[in-house]
Amino acid sequence: MKITNKCTLLYLCSGVLISSIPFATRAQETSANTASHSALEIIEVTAQKRKQDNQKVGIALTALSTDNLAELALENTVSITQQVPNLQVNAWSPNLTFFNLRGISQNNFTDNLESPIAVYADNTYVGSMNSVANMLFDMQRVEVLRGPQSTLFGRNAIGGVIHYISEDASKDYFNGYVKAGFASYNTQRLETALGGSITDSLRARVALRKEQADGYINANSPNIRPIGGVNAQAIKFNLQLDLSDNILVDFSHHFSQDKDVPTGGYAFLPWTQSEIDSGYIPPELINFTKNVILDGGDPPNDLSVLDFTKQVFFNTKDGFTPVDASGLTLYQGDHSQPYKHFSNTDGYLNRIMRSSTAKVTFSGDNLLQFNSITNIQSLSKQYLEDGDGIAAPIIEFTTELEYDQWSQELQLSGKHNNNRWQLGAYYLNMHHDGLISTVGNPVIRLANSLKTDNQLPQNYQPNENSPKAIQDYETEADNRSLFGQYELEIEDDLILISALRWSQDSKELNYTRGFIDEKANIPLITQLAITPHNEDIASINYTDHAARLQLNYQATTDLLYFLSYNRGIKVGNWAFSASVTPDKIQHKPETLHAYEFGFKSIFLAEKIKLNATSFYYDYKDYQAFSMVGLAPNINNSDATASGTEIEFAWSPYPALNLQFGASYMTSKVEHVDVIGTWQSPVGGGTEIVFPVKQLTNTELPNAPKYSFNYALNYAWQIEQATLSIQLDGVHYDEQYLEVTNGGGAYQKAYSLLNANISYTGFNERMTIMLWGKNLTNEVYKQYNLDLGMLGSTAFYAPPSTYGISMTYAW
Repeated sequence: MKITNKCTLLYLCSGVLISSIPFATRAQETSANTASHSALEIIEVTAQKRKQDNQKVGIALTALSTDNLAELALENTVSITQQVPNLQVNAWSPNLTFFNLRGISQNNFTDNLESPIAVYADNTYVGSMNSVANMLFDMQRVEVLRGPQSTLFGRNAIGGVIHYISEDASKDYFNGYVKAGFASYNTQRLETALGGSITDSLRARVALRKEQADGYINANSPNIRPIGGVNAQAIKFNLQLDLSDNILVDFSHHFSQDKDVPTGGYAFLPWTQSEIDSGYIPPELINFTKNVILDGGDPPNDLSVLDFTKQVFFNTKDGFTPVDASGLTLYQGDHSQPYKHFSNTDGYLNRIMRSSTAKVTFSGDNLLQFNSITNIQSLSKQYLEDGDGIAAPIIEFTTELEYDQWSQELQLSGKHNNNRWQLGAYYLNMHHDGLISTVGNPVIRLANSLKTDNQLPQNYQPNENSPKAIQDYETEADNRSLFGQYELEIEDDLILISALRWSQDSKELNYTRGFIDEKANIPLITQLAITPHNEDIASINYTDHAARLQLNYQATTDLLYFLSYNRGIKVGNWAFSASVTPDKIQHKPETLHAYEFGFKSIFLAEKIKLNATSFYYDYKDYQAFSMVGLAPNINNSDATASGTEIEFAWSPYPALNLQFGASYMTSKVEHVDVIGTWQSPVGGGTEIVFPVKQLTNTELPNAPKYSFNYALNYAWQIEQATLSIQLDGVHYDEQYLEVTNGGGAYQKAYSLLNANISYTGFNERMTIMLWGKNLTNEVYKQYNLDLGMLGSTAFYAPPSTYGISMTYAW
């Protein structure tokens, strides 16, 4: 391979790229059986919907193989984040899961919303964020593609793609495994898989898993369950039939169930005297104190009216939370008891998920290939949480959802004179049928308001458990798209990639908000009804395009440079709540213009792998989530982000594998709406107006300025067995969990350390592993919601946990 001047220039560019930023990212592409080989593992991926070595794909991606997943002792789909640069997760239970990649996320907790990080399972899009958190078992690999992937993966892959690929029935010999595990908090896991040939042309595989665990967040009340536990079971089935030498029919079915999972609780963050002293005191509260509490008199103990107002409303027992002039909490610390909850109601999650996929592949002459992928999914869930997080019957929140989706994708690809092309068509239909119910003090206040308006009988007396404020909704969404990608070989080592996707969305909403008390025979009193027949906001008709333009330069066999522009798109939607006004219910689509430069390299006799990517994001109409009037809200704002990721892996000799990575990024969101006007429960509903109604130049959520991860694995032979020890972990800089960047959303810098030791023997069939996670017992938030003067609620990730697993494979 000749090294030309353009190669020299690109080497210089890569030197500038590495030296200008802190070392960064991923570390995880070596084999578990390190005692048997020294070459770094090259994982075959399908990032461009065809099989390629990950080092030959000009996309910033992380691939976790079967061995990686086993070495890291990963047990669920959201546990992959620690070894993937710039990927984080925001969740308080399996009910809803928000992935965040390079700061791009969707943190609103409305069930009908879609994530900007497209999640795929075995080549099919998972449209509901309720379906993301699941058990991770019998996996072939996980692929995480950073940056917009909208051309090949659709209009909601604006921030990237996370693709879970299961083991299939492609092995014709009899194979499988049995695995049992035990861990802290009475965790018990059992899984098994079995596969092989039934006839010369028919193969099958089935895998099952069951897991139970007590919660790690104990209840303060002896009559309430801990939360954060697991009670789940799942099955996967795959059947492959060779109709001929070039036609393969691949059918798979996934089923999972979560039954009475204890969840739905939070910790209200405390505050200190410094927050009380520096907090903003609304004049409405001062006037209420002066005119109602003091009845025009003087405060006791020679206090000023201001100081007396602070004592009345900002006491640490049951008062309001100190906030700034925008209504956001000030306290940036943690709860003194992060692993205790004070709910007075047992929350739960019941969930059943099903997914069936039929894939037909035709492989013709001249590298021509046709794929048809048909998928049907359904989800049924019931979820209850104690929304106030304290030992008082203030508010309970229930969501029910019946979700169905089906999709059809057609792909035609080929190669001619070293030029590759791909054409595709896609259809997606999604249907949500949901009900949101609220009981408690806010509903009683609503009932009293309806009595004042003569909509309820004057002798009606609501109690805390009977009347409900409900939101009944139904959405129907269709997406039709056509896409294509062409790879033009300009020279032997220079390839130009162009891709385009036309996407058309049609959505309709039927929404009813009202009051009902079935026990008192009070029928539904409708407060707001939105249908496509009476409101323009109830329909979305959106047509747009995604695009990719990329240049790949293969300088040597083991050195690839890539330069790309991507236009990513995401459709708009509806974010509704019990008090949102019609003009705030719909948000616009968003567009991301992304620019990337990177390289992938292997050198030193294939002992070192070094990959790096720098990116710049120009975000138009970013869908920013915040609480406005204490109601969940999404408003559109422009934003920018830039950063770099570096991935390094080194195998100096067969027994040792070292992986290290880091990421660095900065971001800015132009404006975010905040609380504004709030109807306080004091004084018969005092209206509090905060002077700052919009924040400017905030940071994207879950986007620390820098982070680094590492994994060290050493293995040595002991007669006919292998003993392996691993240390891995991650460090995150300080960050905010919400785009409003309030005090409660602040997460200080923290580090996580994990370790395991494993013994493999009996002809490499039996493996016993002892593992520990978060060995330093780091306390950090996994979710936060800033409710302003009502407080900031947080949910904490697990403390130190330990376990053992035993696997027998054949």
